[in-house]
Amino acid sequence: MRKLIPALMGLMLLCAFALAACGESSVAAAPTDTPAPALPTATTAPAPTATTGGSASAGIIGMGATTFSHASTTIKVGQSVTFSDPADTGGVHNIVTGSAGKFTAAAGAPSAFATASGVNFAPGDSQTFTFTTAGTYTFTCTIHPSMRATVTVKP
Repeated sequence: MRKLIPALMGLMLLCAFALAACGESSVAAAPTDTPAPALPTATTAPAPTATTGGSASAGIIGMGATTFSHASTTIKVGQSVTFSDPADTGGVHNIVTGSAGKFTAAAGAPSAFATASGVNFAPGDSQTFTFTTAGTYTFTCTIHPSMRATVTVKP
Protein backbone atom coordinates (compact mmCIF):
# COMPACT_ATOMS: atom_id res chain seq x y z
CA MET A 1 0.00 0.00 0.00
CA ARG A 2 2.91 2.36 0.74
CA LYS A 3 4.21 1.99 -2.82
CA LEU A 4 0.76 2.51 -4.31
CA ILE A 5 0.20 5.98 -2.76
CA PRO A 6 3.33 7.62 -4.31
CA ALA A 7 2.51 5.99 -7.66
CA LEU A 8 -1.03 7.37 -7.57
CA MET A 9 0.25 10.82 -6.56
CA GLY A 10 2.71 10.76 -9.48
CA LEU A 11 -0.05 9.71 -11.87
CA MET A 12 -2.31 12.53 -10.64
CA LEU A 13 0.52 15.04 -11.03
CA LEU A 14 1.16 13.81 -14.59
CA CYS A 15 -2.55 14.16 -15.43
CA ALA A 16 -2.59 17.71 -14.01
CA PHE A 17 0.35 18.70 -16.23
CA ALA A 18 -1.29 17.11 -19.28
CA LEU A 19 -4.55 18.97 -18.67
CA ALA A 20 -2.71 22.25 -18.12
CA ALA A 21 -0.91 21.84 -21.44
CA CYS A 22 -4.25 21.43 -23.22
CA GLY A 23 -5.73 24.62 -21.76
CA GLU A 24 -5.91 27.97 -23.51
CA SER A 25 -3.19 30.52 -23.06
CA SER A 26 -4.16 33.95 -21.77
CA VAL A 27 -1.33 35.62 -23.68
CA ALA A 28 -2.61 37.18 -26.90
CA ALA A 29 -0.39 37.50 -29.94
CA ALA A 30 0.55 41.06 -30.77
CA PRO A 31 -0.82 42.25 -34.12
CA THR A 32 1.77 42.93 -36.78
CA ASP A 33 1.79 45.42 -39.61
CA THR A 34 3.54 43.02 -41.99
CA PRO A 35 1.78 43.05 -45.36
CA ALA A 36 0.58 39.78 -46.81
CA PRO A 37 2.81 38.37 -49.57
CA ALA A 38 1.68 39.17 -53.08
CA LEU A 39 -0.01 36.32 -54.89
CA PRO A 40 1.52 35.31 -58.22
CA THR A 41 -0.34 36.44 -61.31
CA ALA A 42 -0.70 34.66 -64.62
CA THR A 43 2.25 36.66 -65.96
CA THR A 44 4.59 35.82 -63.07
CA ALA A 45 7.04 33.05 -63.92
CA PRO A 46 8.88 31.22 -61.13
CA ALA A 47 12.63 31.74 -61.03
CA PRO A 48 14.87 28.70 -61.50
CA THR A 49 16.05 27.16 -58.23
CA ALA A 50 19.56 26.63 -59.55
CA THR A 51 21.42 28.18 -62.43
CA THR A 52 24.58 27.23 -64.25
CA GLY A 53 25.82 29.86 -66.66
CA GLY A 54 24.76 33.43 -67.13
CA SER A 55 22.67 33.49 -70.31
CA ALA A 56 18.91 33.78 -70.43
CA SER A 57 17.25 30.46 -71.18
CA ALA A 58 16.59 29.94 -74.88
CA GLY A 59 15.08 26.47 -74.55
CA ILE A 60 13.09 24.35 -72.12
CA ILE A 61 13.10 20.63 -71.45
CA GLY A 62 10.08 19.79 -69.29
CA MET A 63 9.62 16.70 -67.17
CA GLY A 64 6.53 14.80 -66.16
CA ALA A 65 6.23 12.01 -63.62
CA THR A 66 7.94 9.47 -65.91
CA THR A 67 8.40 11.27 -69.25
CA PHE A 68 9.94 14.36 -70.79
CA SER A 69 7.56 16.97 -72.14
CA HIS A 70 9.09 19.45 -74.58
CA ALA A 71 11.59 16.65 -75.19
CA SER A 72 13.71 18.49 -77.75
CA THR A 73 14.97 22.01 -78.24
CA THR A 74 17.40 23.76 -80.57
CA ILE A 75 19.58 26.63 -79.39
CA LYS A 76 22.76 28.46 -80.42
CA VAL A 77 26.20 28.14 -78.80
CA GLY A 78 26.30 30.18 -75.59
CA GLN A 79 22.56 29.93 -74.96
CA SER A 80 20.96 28.07 -72.08
CA VAL A 81 18.33 25.39 -71.61
CA THR A 82 16.15 25.15 -68.53
CA PHE A 83 15.27 21.66 -67.30
CA SER A 84 11.99 22.07 -65.44
CA ASP A 85 10.29 19.52 -63.18
CA PRO A 86 6.85 21.01 -62.32
CA ALA A 87 5.66 20.71 -58.73
CA ASP A 88 2.19 19.48 -59.72
CA THR A 89 3.05 16.99 -62.49
CA GLY A 90 6.78 16.27 -62.09
CA GLY A 91 8.60 13.35 -60.55
CA VAL A 92 11.92 12.38 -59.02
CA HIS A 93 14.58 12.18 -61.73
CA ASN A 94 18.32 11.70 -62.18
CA ILE A 95 19.20 13.17 -65.58
CA VAL A 96 22.41 12.13 -67.37
CA THR A 97 23.74 12.31 -70.91
CA GLY A 98 23.14 8.99 -72.65
CA SER A 99 20.15 6.86 -73.51
CA ALA A 100 17.95 4.10 -72.10
CA GLY A 101 18.79 5.12 -68.53
CA LYS A 102 22.54 4.64 -69.05
CA PHE A 103 25.17 7.37 -68.73
CA THR A 104 27.36 8.05 -71.74
CA ALA A 105 29.89 10.87 -71.55
CA ALA A 106 29.14 13.65 -74.03
CA ALA A 107 32.08 15.92 -74.82
CA GLY A 108 30.98 19.55 -74.75
CA ALA A 109 27.91 19.01 -72.55
CA PRO A 110 27.61 21.26 -69.48
CA SER A 111 29.95 20.10 -66.70
CA ALA A 112 27.04 19.12 -64.43
CA PHE A 113 26.44 16.20 -66.82
CA ALA A 114 30.11 15.12 -66.97
CA THR A 115 29.71 12.13 -64.65
CA ALA A 116 27.31 9.24 -64.14
CA SER A 117 26.04 11.06 -61.02
CA GLY A 118 24.05 13.37 -63.31
CA VAL A 119 21.69 16.01 -62.02
CA ASN A 120 18.93 15.18 -59.52
CA PHE A 121 15.46 16.72 -59.75
CA ALA A 122 12.44 16.61 -57.48
CA PRO A 123 8.99 18.02 -58.27
CA GLY A 124 9.27 21.81 -58.30
CA ASP A 125 12.96 21.90 -59.26
CA SER A 126 14.23 23.88 -62.22
CA GLN A 127 17.85 24.20 -63.34
CA THR A 128 19.37 26.12 -66.24
CA PHE A 129 22.50 25.04 -68.10
CA THR A 130 24.57 26.92 -70.68
CA PHE A 131 25.80 25.02 -73.73
CA THR A 132 29.15 26.30 -75.06
CA THR A 133 29.88 23.66 -77.70
CA ALA A 134 27.88 22.93 -80.85
CA GLY A 135 26.48 19.41 -81.13
CA THR A 136 23.51 17.20 -80.36
CA TYR A 137 23.18 16.05 -76.76
CA THR A 138 20.87 13.24 -75.69
CA PHE A 139 19.60 13.05 -72.11
CA THR A 140 17.96 10.22 -70.20
CA CYS A 141 16.76 9.49 -66.68
CA THR A 142 18.50 6.71 -64.76
CA ILE A 143 15.29 6.12 -62.77
CA HIS A 144 12.96 6.11 -65.80
CA PRO A 145 15.05 4.66 -68.68
CA SER A 146 12.36 5.33 -71.30
CA MET A 147 12.80 9.10 -70.84
CA ARG A 148 14.76 10.70 -73.72
CA ALA A 149 15.36 14.36 -74.52
CA THR A 150 17.58 16.05 -77.11
CA VAL A 151 19.29 19.44 -77.08
CA THR A 152 20.69 20.52 -80.45
CA VAL A 153 23.26 23.32 -80.22
CA LYS A 154 24.01 25.16 -83.46
CA PRO A 155 27.07 27.36 -84.07
